[in-house]
Amino acid sequence: MKQRSYNIVNRVFRIAIIGSTFSAGLAIAGPDIIVTNISGVNNYDSVGTGAARIDAFSIGTNVCNRGDAPAGWDGNTNDHAVIRQGMFRLLNGRFEQIGTSWCKHNFPAGNLSGACGVECVQPNLVSNELRSGCSDSNSSGINGDRVNTGPSSEINAFTGEFPNPPSHVTPQTTIDQRIQVHHADLDPAANNGATYFMQAHYVQPDDALAGAGENNLAYRPVAVAPNPADTFDAQIAGVVTYSDKPAIYAWKDADPLVVLVEARVPDEGLFLVAGKASNLGDGYWRYEYAIENVNSDRSMGIFTIPLPIGAIVRNIGFHDVDYHSGEPWRGNDWASTVETLSVSWRTEDFIVNSFANALRWSTLYNFRFEANVGPAPSSVALGLFKPGTPGKVEILSIGPALSFLDCNGNGVQDACDVSCAGCVSPCGGSADCDANGVPDECEPDCNGNGIADVCDLRDCAPRDSSCADCNGNGVPDGCDEDCDGDGVPDDCDASQDFDGDGVTNCSDLCPTTTPAGTCDLSPTVTCFVNGFCLYGATRDLCSSSKGSIVCGDLPCPGSSCPRCRGGCVIGDGDGDGDIDLRDLAQFSNCFSDSSGDSDVCLFHFDADSNGNVDSVDAQSIIPFMSGPQ
Repeated sequence: MKQRSYNIVNRVFRIAIIGSTFSAGLAIAGPDIIVTNISGVNNYDSVGTGAARIDAFSIGTNVCNRGDAPAGWDGNTNDHAVIRQGMFRLLNGRFEQIGTSWCKHNFPAGNLSGACGVECVQPNLVSNELRSGCSDSNSSGINGDRVNTGPSSEINAFTGEFPNPPSHVTPQTTIDQRIQVHHADLDPAANNGATYFMQAHYVQPDDALAGAGENNLAYRPVAVAPNPADTFDAQIAGVVTYSDKPAIYAWKDADPLVVLVEARVPDEGLFLVAGKASNLGDGYWRYEYAIENVNSDRSMGIFTIPLPIGAIVRNIGFHDVDYHSGEPWRGNDWASTVETLSVSWRTEDFIVNSFANALRWSTLYNFRFEANVGPAPSSVALGLFKPGTPGKVEILSIGPALSFLDCNGNGVQDACDVSCAGCVSPCGGSADCDANGVPDECEPDCNGNGIADVCDLRDCAPRDSSCADCNGNGVPDGCDEDCDGDGVPDDCDASQDFDGDGVTNCSDLCPTTTPAGTCDLSPTVTCFVNGFCLYGATRDLCSSSKGSIVCGDLPCPGSSCPRCRGGCVIGDGDGDGDIDLRDLAQFSNCFSDSSGDSDVCLFHFDADSNGNVDSVDAQSIIPFMSGPQ
């Protein structure tokens, strides 16, 4: 192996620009590998049945060497790049990794020009190094080919070191060594509203030891849909690959309330810690954390969050990703512990099992719990798995406030408000009907009857509609929306869709005229919005996004069938249930006048949801117009 020296000055400079967009012409001292594009997805036949069924994918990648020195790409030595691929899901405020692959050992380099924004040195020369300013590309088929693959456990992502040749194992099934994802994690019926992302991660020894190993990740949105073979296909959905960013940024980009901070191991690798606190409305808050290990070889084995005295913790959870195809890392869930002043999770100690389920490089784990304490900045601790100094890294994230718990502001700690055990007077003055440690006056009481909603529902008398809960949402029916005032919450009133189009009267702008079945009756629809298709969206989300529901099983987009928006047929400007010459007159006004971009025009006639009424909309709507009915 060639001799290398670690360039700490260069590394500090590169850290300052991680997550930024590199400008054309920028060259960094030494090699600097950047993933510039995730170009496509290969889908493979699934394996297994029922809950054990697994789908497999691979992704195409393009990289650039934006530095001023070449990086090794030699397959005869351990001086080349390896590629690890992963899949992630954002669902109901939780961002989780649901799939990972083995490592593809990549060589030789194509040294293509024109893709990196800087001059390529000796372009189009297939070589055992990726030259300055040059790019290299692998199709999704190449990255899914199991030739030259090896386990991720052999890679030190911080130093870039690995054995050559890798410990290759001949695959036995179509899913081996590729991105493996449980069938249930992709099924729209179980993942309504989910969005999915692919991540590519390159590790290259020259790049890593020059201090450039933290910006070699990128992610891109993908859409997931079933195919006739009863597997799930993924395809590129977004127009942008987010270079220099691990996939965890997708959560932060989608939700500004997510707190994302770096946790750096001194003289070693990088973790990214994302956290969010959500008010549950019953006196409790949900704390959700996602931690991605970018390139720390020491890995993480313990995660600890401090608690205030008297905090009550419930619904503790943990999520990891499955290793496979003979990867020696274990998959046991981390054990959780609640103590007086902390909640923590941990895997086995390194000295007990060096292959324990630590949080390894290019991998994301989740930790969650609920507590009767609101959020505040909090010092959380990441305990490192492999021995060394320091033994842990502490960073400022979000967590339960460590201050006095007094939800009703009466100067008495909540625990003493509901019980005098261990307390001094005054104490015990508040009821606690559900024994959750929160005074009833601090819990939701939507009908103002002095009883916490949770206990109203528990003790509801038969035939008392005010405290029944027909839709099971935890809110007494008397507090639910009832747009027609018939005493039955809208969610439970089956008679609230007069025209049978799938949109309830309260939100249907054409409640009596839209032909039955025009708006898809399924819980989710395919929605064409902003020039692309959103699969598995709810009708409300499609409508609020000014999207068009694609009718039937026709492809998206490209169909000229009338679409439904807000309960009205696209093109039916007068809301009479059909598209006729009267609508043509309105369409012509919207098409030709400056009013064409008004909300009314866009709602009725912008069939492709591109923000204007144009010739594409004419092709979609006019074929359905006939004489006045």
